[in-house]
Amino acid sequence: MNFPVLVGSLLSLTGTQVSAQVKQEHVLPVFGCGTSCRVETEQLNYPETMDDGWIRIKVIQRTWINSKDENGVYRTRLCRGVEDRCGPAESEIWLFADCAGEKFATSSNADRSDSWEQDVFYREGDWKGQPKFQTVHGNPFMRWAKLCPAESAEGREYIRQSYQKLFDSFKSIKNTP
Repeated sequence: MNFPVLVGSLLSLTGTQVSAQVKQEHVLPVFGCGTSCRVETEQLNYPETMDDGWIRIKVIQRTWINSKDENGVYRTRLCRGVEDRCGPAESEIWLFADCAGEKFATSSNADRSDSWEQDVFYREGDWKGQPKFQTVHGNPFMRWAKLCPAESAEGREYIRQSYQKLFDSFKSIKNTP
């Protein structure tokens, strides 16, 4: 068990309240949700381990979009839900990680009863074994990795190398006469 999870579990067992200034170390602060869309995540408590071994953490998620104002100028603002086709502007939810099972879930309930669960690695096809860190999937790997740092090390290195290859290819194009 990693230290932050142990501390969070001990605090919840003793009934100790976590201060209003919770460090934002166990959440991915921002992830994309499509063109001109981002989700910001604020950690509300420290991770705690559930009886079944999953780790949970309570967060507030805010969805921001870029849209034209009445003068045709693009501005960033909170999503307006159905009007903007982007869900609620702000929601208080739970994030869950099964470190050993390589799964990530979100739920409005602390018991995970209505959770949306996903694998954090592709399980089949050409990308089998690679981390799911793309926007189209809601970036489950990197969100899981914040709660499972030891188990995610290999996948994080894969992503780092992928970005390095991309950077190097742009660099080589720039240096081509």
